[in-house]
Amino acid sequence: MRILSIQTRRIARCAGVLLLGAGLVLPGLAVAADASTAHTGQAAGSSQGKSAGASAQKNDTAAKPDGDKADKAGAASGNKKKNEQKKSDQSANDNGQSNGQNKSTDESDNSAPFSYDQLIDRAKALSKKDYHAPAKVPQFLTSLSADQRSRITFKRDDALWHDQKLPFQVMFYHPGSYYDHAVTIHVIKDGKTRAVKFDKNDFNYPSDALKKKVPDDLGYAGFKLLHALGDPNKMDEVVSFLGASYFRALGANEHYGLSARGLAIDTGNTNKGEEFPNFTQFWLVDPGAKSKQMTLYALLDSPSVTGAYKFVITPGKATHTHVEETLFTRKDIAKLGIAPLTSMFTWGENSLARLKDYRPEAHDSDGMVISSANGEWLWRPLVNPQKLWMNQFDANDVRGFGLMQRDRKFDHYQDLNYEYEKRPNAWVTPDGDWGKGHLELVEIPSDSEVNDNISLYWVPAAPVKAGQRLHFAYDIKWSSDLAVPNSLGHTVATRVGMAAVKPGQQKNQVRVAIDFVGGELSKLTDANSVQPKVNASRDVTLNNIKAVRNPHTGGWRLTFLVPTSALDKPLELRAYLADANGGGLTETWSYLLATP
Repeated sequence: MRILSIQTRRIARCAGVLLLGAGLVLPGLAVAADASTAHTGQAAGSSQGKSAGASAQKNDTAAKPDGDKADKAGAASGNKKKNEQKKSDQSANDNGQSNGQNKSTDESDNSAPFSYDQLIDRAKALSKKDYHAPAKVPQFLTSLSADQRSRITFKRDDALWHDQKLPFQVMFYHPGSYYDHAVTIHVIKDGKTRAVKFDKNDFNYPSDALKKKVPDDLGYAGFKLLHALGDPNKMDEVVSFLGASYFRALGANEHYGLSARGLAIDTGNTNKGEEFPNFTQFWLVDPGAKSKQMTLYALLDSPSVTGAYKFVITPGKATHTHVEETLFTRKDIAKLGIAPLTSMFTWGENSLARLKDYRPEAHDSDGMVISSANGEWLWRPLVNPQKLWMNQFDANDVRGFGLMQRDRKFDHYQDLNYEYEKRPNAWVTPDGDWGKGHLELVEIPSDSEVNDNISLYWVPAAPVKAGQRLHFAYDIKWSSDLAVPNSLGHTVATRVGMAAVKPGQQKNQVRVAIDFVGGELSKLTDANSVQPKVNASRDVTLNNIKAVRNPHTGGWRLTFLVPTSALDKPLELRAYLADANGGGLTETWSYLLATP
């Protein structure tokens, strides 16, 4: 697998740079943040995610995954809004935006039978019109802090389908703070659609004065889907859609962590900023009394593209969100990210430097996994770099990819509030062959857990031109399951540190230690039965390469030394364990090692 590393200049915090979701905020650029109210710090305006420049409120991630959560962080006030313009009522209608759509269904909105093909036609027609940004909610709501907005909570007993005792229920998010526009929400029953009307009496407000100011036709910022995951008498939160095209899901006994997005455009672009498409309308299919799946549709809109989306959500110990998308491009797109994932990594056991903190680790995900068409499985531990890193991995006809939280031990985090050991993995499995392309892993410097500083997405090799129609489908599995097959050993820890030397000697070597477990490794005890295989991307002498059995894990540890003199620029490393005949026993470990 070819790996291409791209590093940009060091990010100057003193120059006013903020880390926002999967992109950068540079002075004068249009960008968006990446955090949430039921999302581990999903902030908004147009993106559900974490942002620097706001106080951390991790209550949502520490809380149980059902019920309302507090915003982990707010987003930068400029969230990709610099070029937004005020819209007329007609432009709002073009985008499917209306300020009054909510919980009680409007019987007058009895339209023709709804279908995905109909939504595709709507997205195609919209792509031929000029883009208009969504209409803003009143300023007194956008001026609320993230904490103030989080105090406006939806009443559980007023959830959609609550009284019908259906297997799924829907609760809604109130606009405000960085969630500065409403989305239009419909219900589909018997093939026909009805708008969900806003009712401010469905919310608890911190004051009567604030409630009185809220317009009767305000609309919702997004919604969360509830379903019984364990206890049949308890409705758990399983999926949340909030901000831009962000959504995330939970399996049983998990807490929100990483997020997915409908689409990523020009992520990491430091010249003009990242474009964040919005889901502007949703259609929720009435599930009926016995359904174990929930289907919903969404219309996506942005300056460069429109899209028709179909989601089929299957909750369980592992929750699956199957996504089908049909896109229509308005403009040429330099970089189109398909099935994007967004997460946070601040420090882990592989971090040479960490914040002055009592906790050993802090991250929502600790690595990336790729299943290649050639049969190779690759594990890439995440890092919090000193400057923006964008790494590309060959992924022609990729079989699967995802961001994982492999470390599931509480004592590795020592955090009673955030419970990082309960964050889900997200594993993307494409439907069919996507063709030629590459995966791009973006790692952004971050000095705070409020930042979602990791992004991963697939980029098609063919140029994306204006006027194209594109189609992709894939499944995202949200769970604590490993993605690697049982027949292969996998990495459970990557440790990096300065090598011990004699007193008085300069520390001029970095020691790397990789722990592998699983597959056949527990059966192999003879030192000659396991061979360490390590190579570097350029001519560097690696010292003391050896593999030893680790009695504490039942697996094997591979260690080697890298001279610091070889780290004048980041060094790509690859390693795995082989049997006595050279056959692979483990996945391939891949790492970009930088100067300590």
